[in-house]
Amino acid sequence: MSSAWRHRLIVSAPFLGIGLLAVFTPSDDSGTICPFALCTGSACPGCGLTRAASALVRGDLATAISYHPLVLVIGLEIAFAWTWFLLRQSGRVGPMSNRTLNIILAATATTLVMVWIARLATGTLPPV
Repeated sequence: MSSAWRHRLIVSAPFLGIGLLAVFTPSDDSGTICPFALCTGSACPGCGLTRAASALVRGDLATAISYHPLVLVIGLEIAFAWTWFLLRQSGRVGPMSNRTLNIILAATATTLVMVWIARLATGTLPPV
């Protein structure tokens, strides 16, 4: 894949993703493709994020948060990463340090697991 093609794909990816989430509505009745859920019968820390993002794109914040409470945080992180990519490509910012990136990733993973444990304990995991 050429560099120009990859750049165009990254620039257009959020719009394609939002469009797909707006057109296709994942439902609770459909089967799951999550390997963790298929093996364990229980939702993984990220289960519900696709349905939450779809509800968020449609403007239904309450439903989005009920599917996954971290949908706004993850969405903001994705928007930040995409914006950083565009600014990096234009030469306005330098590369993000590995240390900063690792801190962000570790904090996100830790938060996902903590929310998953809380939802597991309270029985509020989404259906799989």
